[in-house]
Amino acid sequence: MDDTLLDRDLRISPGNQRALTAAEERGVRVVLASGRAPAALTPYARQLGLDQRPGDLIAYNGSLIVETDTGRELWGIKLDTALLAEVWDTAAALGQPVQTYVDGAILVSADNPVTRLDTRLTGIPNRVVDRETFLAEPRVKVVLPGDPEALDRVQARFDQVFQGRANMYRSKPFFFEVMPLGADKALALARIAETHGILQTEVMAIGDSWNDEGMLRWAGVSVAMINGPEEMHRLATWVTTRDNAADGVAEAVARYILDV
Repeated sequence: MDDTLLDRDLRISPGNQRALTAAEERGVRVVLASGRAPAALTPYARQLGLDQRPGDLIAYNGSLIVETDTGRELWGIKLDTALLAEVWDTAAALGQPVQTYVDGAILVSADNPVTRLDTRLTGIPNRVVDRETFLAEPRVKVVLPGDPEALDRVQARFDQVFQGRANMYRSKPFFFEVMPLGADKALALARIAETHGILQTEVMAIGDSWNDEGMLRWAGVSVAMINGPEEMHRLATWVTTRDNAADGVAEAVARYILDV
């Protein structure tokens, strides 16, 4: 979604929309996969008409699969409260805010400019909560928002404490994410493909960032956006020549699906 399908104004361009509609007309199943919450994906699904027919959304970077026409949760996995407590306390010792997501809201430990930016980008309001509220129930993921250089130090500490116990990566330079083991866009995509009898070799994934790595490695055809990091370029089947502001997704769909 962000920096892949969406342009710099966070819109699906007419060119990308036409390409995806044409792909669907050829029998392709379109799945939106994002770190966003379902509420922040729904307007884009509606724009593509996915709310009018059975389909799938991958939310929270693979922690949740949602049915497009009903909003029903088809599959999900969460961080348990014991691990959440460790995440909160480790972050607090570093002076690092943490945020998580509930229906229609972002819960954050302290007000900060990156969480405010998240609210502006997604339209989901945030509210500051205490430790007890944050740990009240299992959560789909925890995001550590902050300055990229500060997050480098935070990430190094989290790698020491939680390696092998959680799935962790930078989804953006200013977001470090902590997710349950088994939560990944690749695993969610594999579940959807298996459910509908789609072979791995028949799946194309398009992405731009580190949270897309598993999906790009798994898919039969992997497309990295030219505006993404070199690490994603090296593992992809093909790299677009257009960025997210110039219909890079449409370029990939034309090359591999529409044969134009």
